[in-house]
Amino acid sequence: MTDLVSSLNPMQRAAVELPAQNALILAGAGSGKTRVLTTRIAWLIAQGYASPYEILAVTFTNKAAKEMRARLETMLTVDISRMWVGTFHGIAHKFLCLHAADAGLPKTFQIIDQSDQLSLIKRLMKEANMNAEKDDPKVIQSMINDLKERGLRSSVITAQ
Repeated sequence: MTDLVSSLNPMQRAAVELPAQNALILAGAGSGKTRVLTTRIAWLIAQGYASPYEILAVTFTNKAAKEMRARLETMLTVDISRMWVGTFHGIAHKFLCLHAADAGLPKTFQIIDQSDQLSLIKRLMKEANMNAEKDDPKVIQSMINDLKERGLRSSVITAQ
């Protein structure tokens, strides 16, 4: 067990060895947050306080999430593929995929970013023979996003 924490400074070690409960680690850039978080996860699992399947580790960037996964793979001898380690958006997407029906979403739902939204709107406008100069696609995108923010959704009417 000392192997896990032996290379940490006293503040990092104290954070890793906090009681086995939720912990919020706040620290500045370059202070070793990723190192502390991954070591804490490994420490909790090694101490028997948690199984890999009870871990939720959330970060802001894909780079940090990838780094956390890589470090955990070297620190642990267990399969980490089912651990919830990722970005806020990535974990939310995973959760929605697992519970799409409960959220009222089709199994094939997709999440697209703003640039993909705009490309789709332009393509649909072209298919509908709409003039992109007359009807600005960005204005249409803004209107759609405003309606979504208000919780309004389209309803599809099919001809019988």
